[in-house]
Amino acid sequence: MIRTIFLDAAGTLIEPAEPVAAVYARHFSAVGWPVTMERIGRAFREAFQVAGDPSYGCQDGGDLAERIWWKGVVGDVAWRCGFDPEAEETTFEEVFAGLFSHYDSGSAWTVFPEVERVLGRFRAAGCRLAVVSNFDLRLHRILRDLRLGEYCNAVITSAEAWARKPDPAIFTAALRALDACPDSTVHIGDSPTADGTGAATAGIRAFLLDRPRVTLEDASDWIAGQN
Repeated sequence: MIRTIFLDAAGTLIEPAEPVAAVYARHFSAVGWPVTMERIGRAFREAFQVAGDPSYGCQDGGDLAERIWWKGVVGDVAWRCGFDPEAEETTFEEVFAGLFSHYDSGSAWTVFPEVERVLGRFRAAGCRLAVVSNFDLRLHRILRDLRLGEYCNAVITSAEAWARKPDPAIFTAALRALDACPDSTVHIGDSPTADGTGAATAGIRAFLLDRPRVTLEDASDWIAGQN
């Protein structure tokens, strides 16, 4: 019987309120680095794909490691768009600070339509909920702003666990936080690797979303069938 439910954040509960390319293009253009949405969107996807994981052990804290990781991603985006973040360090620092701050509040994000309804259903059924996400400490404020934090018994970010999905360590940290057993826990997410493989490696069942075809409503129906 499922007693504990873990949930991914971005792509599962929330998504950016604006296209990432539009936000990046606006911040780049504001400092005199004009770039098209198409080019910066492609640059972001490429930079994100090759970024690897933060170097948690080399920093004084997980959140600092995440911030440095994001700074590297934004720097790579700048390079791919033809700008030199090292030669124009002051300009780059302004761009990065603006982008990092932009995504630090609920106003930059939107909640998928069915999320609050389904989370309320999970809580009414007596399930404990935890958000388990490859995110930094900004996620706590975002969830509070969007009034999703009130549904959660815990929020476990990679910055706090010093591990990113699919590393099972972040799932183990969530199990420990809720004093939960893997056999009675399910993880809901949208990434076959980070969420699916990661949960399985930790001995946790996973339900994968594929929006808009498979949503949190489908996960709710599946969990009801398991119970």
